[in-house]
Amino acid sequence: MNNKENLINAFEDLREALIASNVQKLRHIILDEYKGFTLNGTIEIKDDILVNFKPGRIKLSKYEVSGIAYEVFSEIGIVSGKGFIAGSYENHEFHHKVLFIDIFKYIDDSWRYFKSQVTEIQSY
Repeated sequence: MNNKENLINAFEDLREALIASNVQKLRHIILDEYKGFTLNGTIEIKDDILVNFKPGRIKLSKYEVSGIAYEVFSEIGIVSGKGFIAGSYENHEFHHKVLFIDIFKYIDDSWRYFKSQVTEIQSY
């Protein structure tokens, strides 16, 4: 059912898959037509995420969220809030405080990741 509780679960599934670098789960959660804006303002597509989260590339050591709001408008679900991500990309460490908006579509009886935008508040 396309309700708020299932949207919350879909967001948590996405977060867990990113933390675990679970490419198989990400492949299922992310729609083929996914597009998002990265921290540096570039557009990423589903294949970018799948390549970057292969084991050995991006490794998240922290992915914390706060001030989360969940909204459901028919077949569209919006998740927004603040986040803190830390980890490494290949051999480079990163830490970012961000604001994010994730948009999910309800398709085939499940919420699927459709669009996103991340804006950096602070990097260190």
